[in-house]
Amino acid sequence: CNITRHYLPGDLAKLVGDIPFWDVERHMRCERCKLRELDADIILPSAAERLKIRVRRLVEIRMVRRVIWRDEE
Repeated sequence: CNITRHYLPGDLAKLVGDIPFWDVERHMRCERCKLRELDADIILPSAAERLKIRVRRLVEIRMVRRVIWRDEE
């Protein structure tokens, strides 16, 4: 998909727990194509760059329960 997204470290910690940032790629997937082909980097933008960056903020976490059935023979 080749989309660049910026997240705050605190939001990622709430989502995936207290893990090293290089492991974040394994715990997230692309919203468009559902693949796990992500690249995580740490950036320290200057004040001018920070004004141009759109940051994605965590609003809520929803846990989805799926029912899986098995027929007995």
